[in-house]
Amino acid sequence: MEQDPHNEDAKIPKRMTSISQPKLKLTPAPGPPDTLSSFQLHALFDILTHEETYAEVESFKDPITISGYGYPFASHGPDGTPTYPRESSTPLLAGVLRSIVLPFPGVRDLPPEFWHVRFQGILENLAEAELSESYDQGSLGTRKTLATAASSIHESVSRGILGGVEKGAKRDLNRKYDLSQARDLVSVWEDGVHELLYGDLIDELFKCAAERQSLEEHSPGVQAAAEYTIIHIATLLHHIFVLSPEGPYLLKLLESVHRLLPYSMIKQTLRIGNAATMINGMMKLLLAKIGVGALSNWVGLTQGADDGMNLLQRIIWMILSWEISEYRKAVDKIERTRGDSAPSKEQLSAIREYINKPRQDHENARKESARTATSMVTVILTASNPELTASITEAQHAQCVEYFSTLLHIRDREEIQNALCRQNPDLFTQAIRDFVASFENIIRVIHEKVDLREHVSAGEGFLTDFINVGKAKKATSKGSSGWGNGISRGAETESQTPSIEDYVMLLRRNKQLLYNWLHQLASQCPDLAEDFRVWAKATAKIFQQNRRSPPDPVLSDVINDRKSTKPKNYSQKRKGAAGALSSNLQHLFSSLPAETRETLARIIDAHADYLSSLEDLSLGRMQNILDNLSAYDDRPPSSSAPSSGWSTTFGLGGWSSSGKSSTVSAPATQGMSFAGPGMFLFRWQQLLDNTIMAPATVDGKLRSGKDIKAELAKGNTDGATSPSLLEPAVLTRMAEEKAPKAPDVRPVVEALGKGFKELARDILREDERFAIISLDEKLHKKKHSDKVAV
Repeated sequence: MEQDPHNEDAKIPKRMTSISQPKLKLTPAPGPPDTLSSFQLHALFDILTHEETYAEVESFKDPITISGYGYPFASHGPDGTPTYPRESSTPLLAGVLRSIVLPFPGVRDLPPEFWHVRFQGILENLAEAELSESYDQGSLGTRKTLATAASSIHESVSRGILGGVEKGAKRDLNRKYDLSQARDLVSVWEDGVHELLYGDLIDELFKCAAERQSLEEHSPGVQAAAEYTIIHIATLLHHIFVLSPEGPYLLKLLESVHRLLPYSMIKQTLRIGNAATMINGMMKLLLAKIGVGALSNWVGLTQGADDGMNLLQRIIWMILSWEISEYRKAVDKIERTRGDSAPSKEQLSAIREYINKPRQDHENARKESARTATSMVTVILTASNPELTASITEAQHAQCVEYFSTLLHIRDREEIQNALCRQNPDLFTQAIRDFVASFENIIRVIHEKVDLREHVSAGEGFLTDFINVGKAKKATSKGSSGWGNGISRGAETESQTPSIEDYVMLLRRNKQLLYNWLHQLASQCPDLAEDFRVWAKATAKIFQQNRRSPPDPVLSDVINDRKSTKPKNYSQKRKGAAGALSSNLQHLFSSLPAETRETLARIIDAHADYLSSLEDLSLGRMQNILDNLSAYDDRPPSSSAPSSGWSTTFGLGGWSSSGKSSTVSAPATQGMSFAGPGMFLFRWQQLLDNTIMAPATVDGKLRSGKDIKAELAKGNTDGATSPSLLEPAVLTRMAEEKAPKAPDVRPVVEALGKGFKELARDILREDERFAIISLDEKLHKKKHSDKVAV
């Protein structure tokens, strides 16, 4: 949605050259700035949404956050009556949920109890379980990785909602786009977003889906936008499943679920002609419980007895139990260790006792560890008995750290099992029943008109393909692209790390599965398609910048021209700054003391430079991927990549063009990228890098996520034995070789973060897009479609 970053060697798109630059020059005024320029406003908006979004995500560790979330979640009185707070504790998250998710067809028919009883209960149970912190584990675990990834994407959506997209001239999606040029793909994406929000593109895409087999038949612009989307999704998947140290674990988890799902039984159930019978049979297959407790409860002999687990819960339980079993082997190994490097029984016992202590004791231990810059193990042993740490060796300490981390992993999985599979009442099963019931009408229509078995088989095949791509593939020792149809008999092979291009090819060859589904849905179920079209049109209005006028970017640039070293066309590309929120942020900044404004202005300028550098790097990475894909597309099917011998130069995300390259004694790496485009990737990595970790040694220093990048959690061997050509640690550091260092923006957050959160709350309370029509007694009797207006 943003324009291309400034690059002196790059040509500005033709549609931007018509904007003339002012030649007015004023004498620089002394003193701190009162008004921020457009590029400064954009940087400030980025800082505040980035920090606030992650703070809200992180706050879900506390059960109080959920009850203070606001509608559709609630706090409950002694009699269970729900009360909806008028001001949300997490305004950005609540804004996205209320404006986009709740009005979605099917979701809008969920009963209020689904949200404030079932779903809220599951979230509160997980929060009360107090799952372990990355600070304790000394590693970036799976939950941290996924939470920061979700936050980096969520903040982009929140910026779009708060700031909006500026309306401009109508864009022509039928003009010629060069799919081999990154700038053209960025340009067409902006054109497509503009037409989605202000044009008729939504209506045209729904019509195209009903009449044609592929959405890309609509226009060259849609085809180019699809390619842009594929590259970004492929980059995200590659980052999660390849670059992340938890990637092999996540892939293994996905593969376990994939193997346990009864696809054959599901497809047999879908053969039933009557929709009601089919739905009932599917619910019995997935949710029926068979156990002594279920039988005794049913006949009335017992009340509230554990009635066992359904199929979905059994799958969750089995997978987590397999992991617990592997971690227990690591625990048993440490407990059996003998010799000078082995911890004493008293030390191990103190660690086990600490694991089961209440939340407040755990928080106090973390604070003491951070205050004294000592490891968590040292704090735990000292609190139990100071003599346990008086003569501890580094070898014993390392064993204790691994023991502590492994016990945390075991406890986390046991708590997740209890929260999802052993709760009474069973909120998980009730929530699924509510969800299926709310979508029943949609399921009936689709079942009557569309053969769902075909699409279940397509989904099964895609998951199989996805899992195979994520595993290290085989390549010939004489050098091949890694994308060949096979390996010649007798050729030497070795493992090769999956590249972004592999994921792009995966999505390219499977995208027609999605198009087929959309085509059948739109052509066979017109009433249902119309319902989704209305929702899409209403959602598009949320991102329109038509509520508050942004400040004049030319005027603000002239005011601050006295100290700005930015090129003129940089601020031009930042037209609109923070969009509809520009005047509000100007007011927040201007209300600060003069000395504070001067200090913050320098930090904001540094962050603006940082964002500009990231955009340049992102564009270069995309171009490198396109070049690699183009070379592969132009290659005859029977040919392989040109061999470069045993020494191959990597092209990591466009860096090879700078003259810096990495030479590796391995084949089959030419034309492969391990770093892709996307501003969200950099912001995601920034969150991981800034995560504070406890010291690793007895008397060490506090670490950050950057210090332990690409290291697996203690006791986790799921990814350690991955037969990749390059380890995730190597790939991650190479991917960041050219990434600029983010400035320290904590002073900006400390000065303006609270005011920005209050501003978001005011918008959530007053803006009609998030309005709740009624909060009285009727709120608990009606569905939320009667209360939430878009």
